[in-house]
Amino acid sequence: MKINLKTFQKWIPLLLICWLITQSMTGIAYGAQQKGFVLDDAGLFSSSEIDKLNTELSGQEYQMYVNTATGMDEAQGLAYANQIYDGSNLGKNDIVLVITTNPNYVHLVFQNAVLANKIANSNERTVQGVTDNKFVPSAQDGDIVGGVLAVNRYINHVPLTTVISQKLAQVGLNWGSAIALLIGGIALIWFVIWLMIRLNKVSKLKVRRQQVQLHHDQIATSLNSLIVSDLFKELEMGFVTGQTKEMIEQLQSQLMKEHARIADSQQKIDAIRLSIGAVKKSASDLTIIEQEQTQWATDMANVQKHHQEMDELSRTVRGMVEASKANLEQVKNTVATLEKQYNYPLTAMKDRITTIEHILQEADQLDEFDFMKAKEPAERANQLLDVLVEDIRLYGEWVQRSQRYTAEINNTEQELRPVVEREHLKLTVDDPFRILEHARTEEIRLVQLLAGGNVDLIRQSMEMIEQDIAAARQVVSDLINFRDESKKTLTMAQQQMADFRNMPEMYNQEVSRLQAEYAGVHLREQGARYQEIQKMQGEVNLFTPQIVDALHDEVQQYRQAYTWSEQVRNALSRMQQLRTEIMSYKDQLDNQKQSENQRLDKLREDYRRANEQQATISVNPDDTQQVQAHSYQALEQAEQILSGTLLNMVNVKEVMDTAERETVAFVQRVEELTQQRQEAIEAIEGLLQEHRNLSARYFTTAITTHVPVLHRLVEELQQLVNQGYFVQAQQKAQEGAGILQFIALEYKALYDQEQERKRRQRSSGGGSGGSSSGGGSRSSSSSSWSGGSSRSSGSSKW
Repeated sequence: MKINLKTFQKWIPLLLICWLITQSMTGIAYGAQQKGFVLDDAGLFSSSEIDKLNTELSGQEYQMYVNTATGMDEAQGLAYANQIYDGSNLGKNDIVLVITTNPNYVHLVFQNAVLANKIANSNERTVQGVTDNKFVPSAQDGDIVGGVLAVNRYINHVPLTTVISQKLAQVGLNWGSAIALLIGGIALIWFVIWLMIRLNKVSKLKVRRQQVQLHHDQIATSLNSLIVSDLFKELEMGFVTGQTKEMIEQLQSQLMKEHARIADSQQKIDAIRLSIGAVKKSASDLTIIEQEQTQWATDMANVQKHHQEMDELSRTVRGMVEASKANLEQVKNTVATLEKQYNYPLTAMKDRITTIEHILQEADQLDEFDFMKAKEPAERANQLLDVLVEDIRLYGEWVQRSQRYTAEINNTEQELRPVVEREHLKLTVDDPFRILEHARTEEIRLVQLLAGGNVDLIRQSMEMIEQDIAAARQVVSDLINFRDESKKTLTMAQQQMADFRNMPEMYNQEVSRLQAEYAGVHLREQGARYQEIQKMQGEVNLFTPQIVDALHDEVQQYRQAYTWSEQVRNALSRMQQLRTEIMSYKDQLDNQKQSENQRLDKLREDYRRANEQQATISVNPDDTQQVQAHSYQALEQAEQILSGTLLNMVNVKEVMDTAERETVAFVQRVEELTQQRQEAIEAIEGLLQEHRNLSARYFTTAITTHVPVLHRLVEELQQLVNQGYFVQAQQKAQEGAGILQFIALEYKALYDQEQERKRRQRSSGGGSGGSSSGGGSRSSSSSSWSGGSSRSSGSSKW
């Protein structure tokens, strides 16, 4: 916060008075703190405990000073306490507490009739009563610091103002003047604080107003710069028309609305007058202006974005048109060069150039006055020009490639004729030389297309020629491959058909093996496989003679022969697969039967264990009777079917699946009941453990009103568990929480009564002796804090 020098000088006298008052009060407190409150000659306290005592003892109405010593009896300790009091020049509100060890005593000394009278009229009655009942109990438990603080709290039960008045009296002030000076000083300090806070707020408001003004000026500058931009100059001079004029007029209308807010905003800023008495209103006005400026800045940002987009579009469209015109001139030059180089008219390319010129002329006429409308033709011309440039680049490459086609066709023909002669190919249907003739015809057409420069047709023609050359090579390769593979198929068919001559005998043997153990459905499956083998044999017998005829030297229908060969190979492969299935089917069913028997044994073992488990947990029969019966019946049915003859393994699997489903349901139900029983037992044990915890906490095993209620509840819960009502037991166990709450209250009451009895016993057993020394009405006492709960008379060691 910045404060003006002249303003600060006005407040110097007031600040000086506040400083003097503060210094006088600080001096009073400083003297007391300099003396310190603890002198630990006996080493009873740690450094942290001394710090705690100094903190707790400071700022009290009656200031207590603590000394420790060792090796003094009761009389010596009391004399030592009075000696400290006399030699320290203490005031009437100062108190000395001396703690001695070996033997252990505590001595309290002060000289204050008012305090002595208050103690006499209190529950403790005497000074010794204070030390007996406040210090001794804590000291006996090893908490000497707690004993000191207990005495201090008991002594200082009057308001703090007494301390202040006495300290003021010590510096020569009477009560009336001290209070008046104190009140005036406090009021003055509060006024200065209030003033400083207000000045700080005004200073912050000034900074906010400056920031608001700066933000206002920034927005206004941006608006003014937009108003004089080139777009609006062109509008005023009538250089724009059509869609562009409409868009700029809309933008100008938005801009003028925002510009109209400049004066209104400045007027509101100027209206703010900052003063100490109008801080709240000024802050509210500034907040409103800041909110309005935030919205204004957002609106202005939208206008700027729109203006920027249109300005960029204007430059982009005009730049695109000029660049396209320049590129088009380069394209014309390139086409002219190609025309001279290859002596082709390139009419198709020239037509495309003419089309692009017309589009560019349209865009060029519009871009100066209506660049919005010129955008579409400019982009279209630019796209067409890019495609044309790429086609021109490819054209030169394609001309070079086309000049190699004649040689490639001739070389391919020279390469294939020796192969055809060597392999004795008749070329009745597939003729590679006819394909090459087609490529030569297309090559003549390609020359015409190159002359016109139609790139799309040139590309198609070149692809066709290259495909014909590749196809001619592939035809010869395929014919040789078809012939050879078909001959291999004939050899394989003859060998495999010979292997299948004994198939009827093998099939009958397998059927006989199945008939002894398995149902007719499995015999029918074997029959279907055998019938399919016979069908495949018929296909092989049908196609093999046709393949032989197609492979004849005078026919040479190699492609057709290969097609039939593929069908024969598929049939032979399927026959092998079916034969394997027929020969292994019996073993497969046997393995399945063995697996189902093993599954049945496992399910029976699971059933047995679940049955034994439910017996051990005393399950209610209603909970498991039905699910157990279903499991038992399903297992019996499965065993009966598996032990029978002519097994239908499909039915066996269905029955076993049912048995497994029912047995798993029974096992899961028993496990669920076991878990419920365990949770119920844990709930009962939890109630008993909580009761044991309460007994240990309050050191009692008394049978109160609600303890028998808890015992009866536990007996009921155990009966429910023994009868198998586990869920009901868990629900009823929730009643125990309320009973335990009542037991806790009863135990606490007994505990409090016992503690009160012990306290009264200690109080009634102690003496009420004391001694006085020095002038006036000094009070002092000694208390032993060794061993027992209180001292009857005299002192005792600990």
